[in-house]
Amino acid sequence: MSLTKVKSNPYNWRGVIGYALYDWACSPVPTLHATFIFAVYFTTQIAPENGTSYWGYMTALASLSVAIIAPFLGGLADAKSIRKLMLIIFTLIGGFSTLYLWNILPDSSFLIQALVISFISIFAMELTFVFYNSLLSSVAKPDQMGFVSGISWGFGYFGAIICLVIALFVFIQAKEPPFGLSWENSGHVRATMVLAALWLFIFSVPAFLFINEQKTQKDEIRPLERLKEGFQIIIKIPGLLRFMIARMLYTDGLTVVFAFAGIYAAKVFSFSQERVIMFAIAVNLFCGIGAIVGGFIEDRIGAFRTVRLSLFSLFFLGTGILLSPTELWFWVFGLLVGIFIGPVQSSSRSLVASLAPKEHRAQIFGFYMFAGKSTSFIGPAIYGWLVMVTGIERAGMLIVLIFFISGIILLGSKGPQRINESQNFY
Repeated sequence: MSLTKVKSNPYNWRGVIGYALYDWACSPVPTLHATFIFAVYFTTQIAPENGTSYWGYMTALASLSVAIIAPFLGGLADAKSIRKLMLIIFTLIGGFSTLYLWNILPDSSFLIQALVISFISIFAMELTFVFYNSLLSSVAKPDQMGFVSGISWGFGYFGAIICLVIALFVFIQAKEPPFGLSWENSGHVRATMVLAALWLFIFSVPAFLFINEQKTQKDEIRPLERLKEGFQIIIKIPGLLRFMIARMLYTDGLTVVFAFAGIYAAKVFSFSQERVIMFAIAVNLFCGIGAIVGGFIEDRIGAFRTVRLSLFSLFFLGTGILLSPTELWFWVFGLLVGIFIGPVQSSSRSLVASLAPKEHRAQIFGFYMFAGKSTSFIGPAIYGWLVMVTGIERAGMLIVLIFFISGIILLGSKGPQRINESQNFY
């Protein structure tokens, strides 16, 4: 980016900092809960029999629920210009449900309760991103979105790292359980859910204070009409519908990775809870670096090319993970995969943010979430079914590669094209 461009388009640093800190705040929740700590705790201590399958079905249901409701809530947020308010509401729901997981003891009698509360947490935290993503254009101009989106994803990964380090050294590996906790009822593990929730509450505050939402003139709420209206807008932006469908596929693959990475490491390579967290810290470090570097690369080669490059890399490195004969190779390929996860997520978001008309950004991001979640229940469900039928954990991970290559094929070689925002969409 040239110095002239920076001077003519100065950054809204208060907004950028608030935006990045929200990612810092919320990323530890799915990282500690849905991927690396509580998910492993559930499958090893609450439901050692078929726990992977139960977790997969619950994750699938949460994804399907998000897909159904996200476009409607996005339309509502646009109609009333309440994107930030909706972000606050679902942040509180996600935080308090995560906090409640402290009450889930290591006993099979807590199986249903664990699944229900985990569903609420995952559902709410996923929906926050409908409104969070739509606020990107409120803090960044079009030529700044790659940098702001990338650095925000990077903040998210680094926030997860710091929270994982605290969880590992203060709770999991402590010589004596802190704060009067007990080893016997896994208090040191359950306490990490309290840590994640408090982290979310504290560090999300700057976003609510510093982000100034762009107001729109829309004020009528007609859910079905706005759903149809949003779809018509997507169709009229050249290439956007194809991109949304491709994203639906490759995001399905990422959903499986996020849901089962910790479980896979524990089941296939016998990782202890401590080693799972160490692996999570290392992977998040590489993800954060990849997201930030990817943001700079995106501003030079474009969001679409960044997504394609990252997807090809994820497919080949993911194949390495599936075929890894030893723990060492699993570490190598796992860390390299981390480098390209961030750019895929960040560049996908900034691409859509740069294309969406101002009055329809939350609505378009509702469809964006729909494209990311409408079929994502399939991946976890197939993963759980394959593991249950074959008894082999690696069999489930094969579905990730299928989703990645399908996304690459559908994505094609030409990205969506921006059109004049003054064009009549109706």
